[in-house]
Amino acid sequence: MNMVQVSTADLTKLGRMVAHVADTQSDLQRKQDLMQSSIGVVADAQDRTQQDLLELKRDFHEYLRRDELRHNLQVAHTEILQVRQELETKYGHFGEVRRLATGTLQALDVGIVSHGTMRSLTEELMLVTPRYWLAPALVAVAAWIRDDPELARKALAEATRRDSDKASLFFALILRRHQRNAATARWLRQYTARQDPEKLSREFTVILDAVSQGAFGHESRPLVMGQMSIWYDRLSGESETVDKQIARWAELIDTYRRPVDGRYQVLSEISPTWPQLKELYEGATVHGEAEQRFRAMFTGPVPQSEDLRERVDDILDGLVTGYDVEESPLRRKEHELQEIVKAEGDKDIATKAVQAARPLHETTVDFLTLISNAAVGTRDSDASLGTRRFAVALAKDWIVQGAGRLEAANVSAQPAAVEFQIEGWTERIDTTTREDDLVAGLADHIDAETEAAVSRVRFVGPPLNSAIAAGICLIFTLWAALAHNPGLAVFLLIGAGAAGAWSGFQARGLPAKRAELRKQGEQRKAVAVAQLRGGIAELVDLRAEWERELASATSLRDFLNRLNEVAFAGPAPDQRRGA
Repeated sequence: MNMVQVSTADLTKLGRMVAHVADTQSDLQRKQDLMQSSIGVVADAQDRTQQDLLELKRDFHEYLRRDELRHNLQVAHTEILQVRQELETKYGHFGEVRRLATGTLQALDVGIVSHGTMRSLTEELMLVTPRYWLAPALVAVAAWIRDDPELARKALAEATRRDSDKASLFFALILRRHQRNAATARWLRQYTARQDPEKLSREFTVILDAVSQGAFGHESRPLVMGQMSIWYDRLSGESETVDKQIARWAELIDTYRRPVDGRYQVLSEISPTWPQLKELYEGATVHGEAEQRFRAMFTGPVPQSEDLRERVDDILDGLVTGYDVEESPLRRKEHELQEIVKAEGDKDIATKAVQAARPLHETTVDFLTLISNAAVGTRDSDASLGTRRFAVALAKDWIVQGAGRLEAANVSAQPAAVEFQIEGWTERIDTTTREDDLVAGLADHIDAETEAAVSRVRFVGPPLNSAIAAGICLIFTLWAALAHNPGLAVFLLIGAGAAGAWSGFQARGLPAKRAELRKQGEQRKAVAVAQLRGGIAELVDLRAEWERELASATSLRDFLNRLNEVAFAGPAPDQRRGA
């Protein structure tokens, strides 16, 4: 009887302890719910922090890039000043002679400069520029004007010794300026006879200038046009030479790219094919841009004076102001630095521009390259607008073929399919792919991932082991009670209650976890589908724009093929009827 009473008291105590354990478990559950809420807040904060770090990383790289461009720009500006100072120091005296050249002729036209002053100036320049061809040429002109044949012959011989080609053109133009047409033809005949069409010097651009501006008379124009036609036909038969011009025009036209519109943000984010698509679109824009530039070049009249002497003076300016061979290294360096400035410090863009303009700085070039140089029309090509028109009309076949190569390369580079990657889902899209099928595939992929995550939320592992342990403890509790060992029974019962309560708590949280995973899955799916539809829409727009840009290649060809070089060879103002 006493034993039974003790056992009943113990069981009552055990009941109170189990109730306390239950209260403790309830409190633990509330704390765990609070902890899960706090974890969610921390996770959101972590996501925001991660996004902030990514933005900070992008901003940092952008800052480094801007700093690099700013540094390159500052260095280029500084070095340009140094190069120009060196040019002024070494060749500044050349500029004095150049400024005197056409000014001398124009001053003598109006009779306001005496022969003595002219002689003094030219002979002084002869002393300060001992290697420059223009100084003795001016001495010869001054001697010719004041009728001093002996000095004129000596100065003429010295000028031709220093640079026979430039001196020949100089005297031919001066004679033409005074309408000494027969003498002009003799100088030009002598000049052209010495020329190798595969190694022409840069000053041959002066001949193109004279043809386009109508500065030659009856005796000279057929001679020059005939010689150029022979050279053109001869070099056009050399496939390697022609191919070089076609490749050059393709390279030049390819620099006319316009950047892709910034509105294509989704496609650039979800498609690994985006770099190829961007390259494809920008490569197609060159045809429309090239046509705009050529049309602008051929729009409006070429400003030309009706005075023969003024036309010749313009050409003389181009001849005497063009830099000489010894200045070339510094001029090339100046051009490279100017391209860096033009590209706002981007050396990659500057390098491409320098590469495209490299033939302009060659000491000697073949006749076809010289035509292309004149057609390009940069500051260093010394070509007037009329000359550029004439040269483009001559080079139209190479331009058309160069643009054709770019068009063909662009079409062949079009990817057979565009790859999309969203939330671990990858698909290749071509013209036969349906948008609804893509959406369904992406949704199924995310649903499958979500269900896989939900299926992993099961009553397994520690919670299951805890439930089994609780059951075992209950069995041993019964055994201890039957064995009249109340202390052990109480201990085992407490253990069974604790294990069972914790296992039950974990089991009650499983549905909430599964619901949360499904909610997150639906959110992922909605965002991913929106990205997919946005990417498809942008892809359709990009393809349409690409096709429109590429269609400009046909318009460019039609425009160029209508050009006729004969129409851009100007008549001489003093011989219009016979020209």
